Amino acid sequence: MRHTILVTRPLARQMALVEAARMRAHGRQVLNPAQVAARLAGGFLQAPESDAVQKALHAVLRDDSVALGELEGIRRLPGMVSASARSLRRVWLSGQNLSMLAAHGEPRLQAMAQLERAVLSRLPGARLRPRELVARALQQIDRAPRLLGPITLRGVFDLDPVWRPLLLELAKVGPVRWEALLDSRPRWACNSARIKWQATSRATPQVSRVSCANPRHEALEALRWARELLAAGQVRPEEIAIAAPVPTEWEPHIALIAAEADLPVAFAGGRPALSTPDGQAAAALAEILLKGLSRSRVQRLLSLVRGQTPLTAQVPPAWRQILPKDAPLLHLDQWRMCLASAVTAGNGAAEGLLSVLELLDRGLDAAEAIGELLLGNRALRIWRTALSEGPARGLDVTLERLRVKDEREPATAILFGQAADLAACPRPYVWLLGLTNRGWPRTSQEDALLPAHVLEPAVLDPVSLPECDRRDFKIILHTTVKRLILSRARHDAEGRENGESTLLHAIDAAEIYWRDARVPEHAVSESDRVLARPEEFAQQPRARSAVACWFNWHRPQLTAHDGLLRADHPVLQRALQRPFSATRLRALVRDPLGFVWRYVLKWEAPIVEREPLALDAQTYGNLTHQVLERALVRLEQAGGLAGATAGQVRQAVDAALADTVTEYEVNEPVPPRVLWRRTQAEIRQVALAALAYEEPPLAGQRSFAEVPFGGGRSAHEADRPAPWHGATAVRIPGTDLAITGRIDRLDLAANQSVARVTDYKTGKPPAPGKTVIVRGGAELQRCLYAFAVQALLGPQLVVEARLLYPGEPGTLLSMEAPLERLEEIARYLVAAREHLLAGHALPGPGTAEFDSDPLRFVLPGNAKAIYLETKWPLAVQRLAPLPEFWELP
Repeated sequence: MRHTILVTRPLARQMALVEAARMRAHGRQVLNPAQVAARLAGGFLQAPESDAVQKALHAVLRDDSVALGELEGIRRLPGMVSASARSLRRVWLSGQNLSMLAAHGEPRLQAMAQLERAVLSRLPGARLRPRELVARALQQIDRAPRLLGPITLRGVFDLDPVWRPLLLELAKVGPVRWEALLDSRPRWACNSARIKWQATSRATPQVSRVSCANPRHEALEALRWARELLAAGQVRPEEIAIAAPVPTEWEPHIALIAAEADLPVAFAGGRPALSTPDGQAAAALAEILLKGLSRSRVQRLLSLVRGQTPLTAQVPPAWRQILPKDAPLLHLDQWRMCLASAVTAGNGAAEGLLSVLELLDRGLDAAEAIGELLLGNRALRIWRTALSEGPARGLDVTLERLRVKDEREPATAILFGQAADLAACPRPYVWLLGLTNRGWPRTSQEDALLPAHVLEPAVLDPVSLPECDRRDFKIILHTTVKRLILSRARHDAEGRENGESTLLHAIDAAEIYWRDARVPEHAVSESDRVLARPEEFAQQPRARSAVACWFNWHRPQLTAHDGLLRADHPVLQRALQRPFSATRLRALVRDPLGFVWRYVLKWEAPIVEREPLALDAQTYGNLTHQVLERALVRLEQAGGLAGATAGQVRQAVDAALADTVTEYEVNEPVPPRVLWRRTQAEIRQVALAALAYEEPPLAGQRSFAEVPFGGGRSAHEADRPAPWHGATAVRIPGTDLAITGRIDRLDLAANQSVARVTDYKTGKPPAPGKTVIVRGGAELQRCLYAFAVQALLGPQLVVEARLLYPGEPGTLLSMEAPLERLEEIARYLVAAREHLLAGHALPGPGTAEFDSDPLRFVLPGNAKAIYLETKWPLAVQRLAPLPEFWELP
């Protein structure tokens, strides 16, 4: 026999269908009021779906030919589609006629009436407003017994005004039964003698009141309680519910904790779209369109959408391997230049990637088309919805508000949702969140487009929002059979103090005060357990190591946490067998701890993908060196630096600067245009000063730039003349230390009797009169490079080693007898190597020497003033004789 269950909440309909399936109740149909009216009206008539209304609103609000009166100024604002849909829905469900209301001359009502007419004209066929659908249904009311059979209202506490006449007429032609608490029956329905009331039994659950620190603590305690019930083995997940009037505040905490604890939690109102992989794909695309291209943004997007559409399928997984390692790639031109060689070589990865990048570079104006070509089915639905609810420039806002249906079945899981859903679908074990003076009951809110001065709120909502909250609370209180926990947060998420809800005044239960750091009887997850039980956490290896590290940092003795390692460690041995550059030797002698970090453990600073206001000192120096290298090569190819005129030097520097800047802009972020031009001008002046520095040329002088020794030459240097074979090994005499490096500039006489080794410095020169030899190991280049030149070209060569500071005023610092100096410092280099092999990787004068050091964060906070002050005397004693070397000028 046909039997209809009438519900109003989507969750109630879902649960009623599950119940009917479990009971094998053939002939039972579960309908909402709109579906009942559509069934009677026939002819495929139905009320407009929310998606269809929003789609029509999106088209209307974008169509400037549709005049909207007062709404013209806000028609394209983010959220206008949602706000308009809510207002129209409230008007329709109240049974009001907007056209008749607008006849009184109110401008806002006239604008809403115009909006309604435009929307109705764009809706699919056979869609009627609820009051029109009810009118059609009433014409067929005599067919209700055959179409619907007996009707039972379950989990329904009131009906919107537009449906009330239909229910009253249905009661006249067939049996209508309404299941409700005795004191929760709506007045308008009590006047009908034909509606049969079935009183729901009043439950008397065990009620407890709990005070928590904040909303996150509330969510944690609720899930601890749920876990405890499940662990006892007496309660199933579908018997537990956690609810609040509006659960948005607790949603991220519930989702995170439930995922960590592997608890089956169903979100009745849907999950936030951004908490799903498809939502993240849409967010990744929105980030690129809003903020522009970058390496990490493109990588994130392609990792989420690759292979979902024909266009993204053209980008194979190996696309990242064809890009420079450190290039942030913030503009399309930079991507094109990086991919040019790969495209020339016929690399499909580059071609497919370039097509995607060119599409992304079209920007927000093409947001809709870009989404269609890059996003898969689910992500595309989210993208379309976000664009329908606001302009493309507001994608970050609209995506954050969107929700998607939870894939988990609520009939087999813990329910988390609105209190209204729980009132319609009671469960035996319930935890109610947010019972504060601001949260429950909520205050009445005006309609965004139809405020109180335009239309009386009681016209749209005969039952106010506070009354609905009180009703839901009372129903939950009297329909929860076993256990009811009422919780409130003492402070909100911003730290403001909360009072308790007035609804708690009628609860005869003492409030339990829980601190955020309390030890729970039952933890929800492993991390919750160890955080709540410090003595248990203290027994874990990572905890013991962390505590030992902290105490060792503050002890006046050297420990493993200060850099004492196992002697002759294989990793250290391998690192010390590699050739040493001047930079690596400096770290070995002045900062053994940093040497291990950088050259043994291979720690690197992360790539920063932002456009800087200025170049740091190291980047500035590297650019200057590149300009000097290119300019010197050009001059040598044109006849030589020694005979070049000032005009030729300027021409070579300008060409070198242009090439260097072009290459740099491809691979690195640059400062704003004005500052970037100023930086280029400074580099040009420094390069001109360096190449035009006045000194007598050598006889038949030839000059070489960036001359490698102790290693191979790069591909772009293969066709350059070189004074020696770059791969020839060079070892410091009296040691087994192999050295390698690149000499900034080498001037060589034609008969190879004299050579000048010049090392450029872009920083500040030392004070006048101050002697600089090795500066405590910080300046090793001159003696190392001088030795390398003589070792590779013969002992007859006289080598001059200099530091050139080309800035204003130019300063040239020559080193006397550099080879003798190298013999003096060789024993210190050997001592540094032996100390590291012995496991003494201790801090030295180079540890945290500069505030710009990216690895300073590895040290304790305020390391210079506290940690290094404590450990320095101990390190000096242990690393002898290196402290003598650190004192050399």
